[in-house]
Amino acid sequence: MTTRNNAIDVLKSLAIVSVILIHALPDSTLYTILAPYYIWQTVPVFIILFGYNSAQSFIRKGYSTLKDIMTLDYIMNKVKRLLLPFGFIWLLQIIVQLTYFDRDPSLDLLFSFIKGGYGPGSYFIPMILQASLLVPIIYSVMRVHPTKWMIALFFISLVVELVAYQLDISGSLYRLLIIRHIFSLTLGVWIGLLKDKIKIKWLIIPAFFSFIYITAVHYFNWEMIIEEYWHSQHAPSYFYVLLLVILGMKGLNVNGDFILSRLFILTGRASYHIFLVQMFYFWLIHDQLTNLPTAITLIMALIVPIITGLGYYLTNERIGSKP
Repeated sequence: MTTRNNAIDVLKSLAIVSVILIHALPDSTLYTILAPYYIWQTVPVFIILFGYNSAQSFIRKGYSTLKDIMTLDYIMNKVKRLLLPFGFIWLLQIIVQLTYFDRDPSLDLLFSFIKGGYGPGSYFIPMILQASLLVPIIYSVMRVHPTKWMIALFFISLVVELVAYQLDISGSLYRLLIIRHIFSLTLGVWIGLLKDKIKIKWLIIPAFFSFIYITAVHYFNWEMIIEEYWHSQHAPSYFYVLLLVILGMKGLNVNGDFILSRLFILTGRASYHIFLVQMFYFWLIHDQLTNLPTAITLIMALIVPIITGLGYYLTNERIGSKP
């Protein structure tokens, strides 16, 4: 039986707290606390971990080809784990739209499901679904020669970005696409395939150049011939993020003997449900609290989604475990 790496859950817990801070704090504050180097890298962290967990799962199950992976069971598992929890939150949003906001029923409300619903970070829903379809392909391609294909996919992802830029894809569509995270997903599969064989010293130089890129696009308005709105959420940044992930996986593997460590682990396991709840919270509630002191609104933005999200996760787990 495979021992669960609690460090992954701790990383996810830190990442989901970062998501909330991104949505709760103004950009000026985030820049002051140097958020581009950690808080603003939360989505690449999630995508890298998704790629890693997927690759490890495929290896444990002995999968070697795309045909092995892309089965009805795989699709239904993703529907159960990703779409059903989101679907409940989306239905709540539609009810609020029709009642509180007095919206008329329309196709626009219906199509919002495809867009991830409403609220900050809603793009993550269609993106993680695309990642679920793309990761078996990346795994199948990389399985025999992981490092060679990792390097190749770095350049392929840049070409895809360049093509998207030249096609002038609208920002509203681009935000929903996996394009900018093809390489972060690739890096997750890469470390999943090689796992303990990767040496941190291999990553120092590429991570250093990623650090320079992150600094340049965020603090010096450096422009590359790819989409600009998402700043460092592009392939050149992700070696730095990968280094953070690997260091976290090595250094945060707590044993869960203490209440605080168990809380971090549980929060990480519930991170997707917490994400869904915070999306709803910032969409409907947060802006109604602007008259409160900043510290109070920040505390509420952290406590309400996390506690509610934990409850949602545990309820979902209990329902799912029933025969």
